Amino acid sequence: MLKTILFILILLLTVQAYDFKITVKWDEMAMNGEAEAILQYYHNGKVEAIRGNLDKPSSDGNVTVNRTLTGNSQEFIINNAQGCLFNIWVINDLMDEEFAEEEDFYALSNAKIEVWVEDRLNHGTYTIHLKEGQKGLVYRPGVIADGHFYEVNELYQKKRLYLVHLVDAVTGKPLEGVGVTIKNRKTGETAVMGQTDAEGVFINEIEYGQYDVLFSKNGYLEAKHQFEMNITELPVSMHFALTPVVKEFRIVLTWGAFPPDLDAHLSGPRPEGGAFHIWWRNKTPVGGRNFLDRDDQHSYGPETITIYKPAPGIYTYAVHNYSGRHHKNSRDLSFSSAHVDVYADGRLVASFDVPPGEKGNVWKVFQIDQNNQVIPINQFYNQSHSDMVLNP
Repeated sequence: MLKTILFILILLLTVQAYDFKITVKWDEMAMNGEAEAILQYYHNGKVEAIRGNLDKPSSDGNVTVNRTLTGNSQEFIINNAQGCLFNIWVINDLMDEEFAEEEDFYALSNAKIEVWVEDRLNHGTYTIHLKEGQKGLVYRPGVIADGHFYEVNELYQKKRLYLVHLVDAVTGKPLEGVGVTIKNRKTGETAVMGQTDAEGVFINEIEYGQYDVLFSKNGYLEAKHQFEMNITELPVSMHFALTPVVKEFRIVLTWGAFPPDLDAHLSGPRPEGGAFHIWWRNKTPVGGRNFLDRDDQHSYGPETITIYKPAPGIYTYAVHNYSGRHHKNSRDLSFSSAHVDVYADGRLVASFDVPPGEKGNVWKVFQIDQNNQVIPINQFYNQSHSDMVLNP
């Protein structure tokens, strides 16, 4: 009898030993079409789409789907969240995007989508609501990155979309009329051309493939990046900053919806002698100029630093996950989509994308040597104190 009781207790503990539970609910009577939750799972260089209407776990068994008794909810169980990235999506699955009428685009918001996240790693619970009267067939309520939940609350009109927000690197204001050229990386053919609207946004449907994107606007230096539209067919959303024409070294940091606060750090020689270390709290003028042009604390960026008074010596640049400064050995920063552009002599001289899967809340990106050459470093480590970020 005792052995039976112990067995049952062990079984119950095993069943309950998960990291996250995600429950998606909606008003089925108000739903025109059929809602479906999808967990976009990034792990070990792969991406999988775990669908809430199928009783099929991830290929490694780390994510399972719990069938619910009613048709108006779906549930996912994540057993090992650390070291992985999970995008939470809700789509209007049966709606044909090409033939959808105006009222069809409001079906998700009319159904009062609610997402409940139980976080057992950090002992928290979160509830996200899609407000009524919003237009879109695809909804991303949030993200779980390396064991931490971040609310996103983004709504997209269709699934297979590329969307980019362009802002001024110094002012942070939206840039209208930026030329966007998207080329197929394999064939070199131009797939899409267009311009950003008054909100600095460019949206276009895109076929499967890997792409190079070039941004251009009079009075600004060109910038570029890459993206992929994979078989999950879920939207790709990016944020980038263009810098006005400048001859000095200018460093521009942008990132995604999470973590909310990344900080740019720069150290180097003072023209009058000695050294400096600049970040958001330490805006000490160097040679009479403030090198930190812009600090951002609410996702996306940009954070912009310009070396207005160069001096002989070595400059070191790093990115600190300030909002995750107490998360030791976290991969939050490596999942942030952080992108760094380095400009000099009126042109783009180097670009860096944060390497995925690295542990640490500091990314030491590069140095500028005494010959004004950009030397990649790409080193990760932990540091909770801003004043010590460049001294691991």
